[in-house]
Amino acid sequence: MRASTLGSVLVSVLLFSTVAGAAVAVPVGAAASGALMPRPAAPAVTPGPGSFALVSNFEDGALDGWTVVSGSAAVSTAETYGGEPSLVSQARPGAPQVDRASGIVAGGSFVSMQVAIHAGSKGSGFFGLASSQGVPVAVVGVRNGEVYAGATPSTASAVEPVPTGTAQPAGWVYFAVNVYPVDGKGGSPPAWQMDVFVDRSDQIAAAGVSVSAAGSYAEAVIGTMVGTVAYSDIVVSNYEIPIYLPGYNNMEGYGQGSGLLVQLLPAFTTLTAQMTLSSWNVPQTGILSFQINAMNYYGTTRSTCKGFFQLGIDLDPNGTIAPWYVPGVNCFAHYFLPSNNPAVGAGFASPSPTHLSLTIQDRPATKEILFQIVDHSVGLSLRYWNATIPYDGTEFFGSYTQIEWQPCCSNYPISEYSLNARMYGLTISGGNLSAPEPLGAAYMLPFILDTPSSWSFTYYDGPSAGYVQRA
Repeated sequence: MRASTLGSVLVSVLLFSTVAGAAVAVPVGAAASGALMPRPAAPAVTPGPGSFALVSNFEDGALDGWTVVSGSAAVSTAETYGGEPSLVSQARPGAPQVDRASGIVAGGSFVSMQVAIHAGSKGSGFFGLASSQGVPVAVVGVRNGEVYAGATPSTASAVEPVPTGTAQPAGWVYFAVNVYPVDGKGGSPPAWQMDVFVDRSDQIAAAGVSVSAAGSYAEAVIGTMVGTVAYSDIVVSNYEIPIYLPGYNNMEGYGQGSGLLVQLLPAFTTLTAQMTLSSWNVPQTGILSFQINAMNYYGTTRSTCKGFFQLGIDLDPNGTIAPWYVPGVNCFAHYFLPSNNPAVGAGFASPSPTHLSLTIQDRPATKEILFQIVDHSVGLSLRYWNATIPYDGTEFFGSYTQIEWQPCCSNYPISEYSLNARMYGLTISGGNLSAPEPLGAAYMLPFILDTPSSWSFTYYDGPSAGYVQRA
């Protein structure tokens, strides 16, 4: 959620993103620009009955809601997507392997989905939406080294060759897809189309692909037509996943965000989290970061920069970290320690293990939001970084955390980066809450789980309330 100056080019980034480089910075305590947002009463609404998010990451070794209807499928920890398990599907000669998953609310006006597929040089596999009878209505996939998209595997058209040299693990293709009715064409029922992103988020690989019957979607489907194909990082949601985010790779995430924001939290005013960094090694400034996010009602229910408040750090070379915040009225990062030299960054040294406390707090009495990072790693006296911005909007209604690596701007492969860390104690308080509440397993949905298997990063306090990255 930052805009960065790369040379003389300004790159503006929308929801769920940070872009590396020398971001626009303001000194500690300086107020972000923009008028106060009026503070209306907290809305007594929740996402509608069409809200849903199906997530299959296979971390528990199970099929995560998928039912095998023909052939053989199993979870594999050998064929992984950057260390993440996959569903491995094997077709027989003349007999496709097919899996179906429910948990999707039909009748909506918009669906997003994502999947990572490894088909090798000879495999043919597809993923997408199907009717209640299991008939595909909108699919993407890989066949004979080409990326395909269309209504069904048999009618899908080639989009482009399988990309190479991207941020994705070797052999894997990452798809992000929006499926929606064709505007202005009328008809009953209206015809649908889809836009397909492949391995990157700064441009659409295929726009306006006709999937006229997609409005009859009711479930998700996997179909392996030839050979053995692996599938991982599956999400289907009524909340938009792919949006234009140049070079963006949000890697690890937890909470409800990035396509999973289908449940409003009780109105709260304070989000806190703890972070321990045991070790990190990066070759370049501003490429690897972690952050927490708190969103007001507008920011929770829309993909927008407005009402979206972010607090995080860059993990920089030589044991330094650079704290920053995003003020909810634009997409600019504001570094607590601005630097005039982008090559050096805006960081400070903190001895390992580094223990940080992060807080985003709405203060209605003073009509401001406080961003605070406390470093507990510097001896008996704590080190504080505080900044406030003017604010008079609603309380917060959503939250999530994420790790990001920026393939757009890195001069080194991701294998040259490493991280050993832990996030825990994510808690909301204030507002409509009578006591602080930890964000538990029901809200903690994981997404884009593709950190390198050599990394060690643990989310939250235990298996029942969080996710542990498997090496």
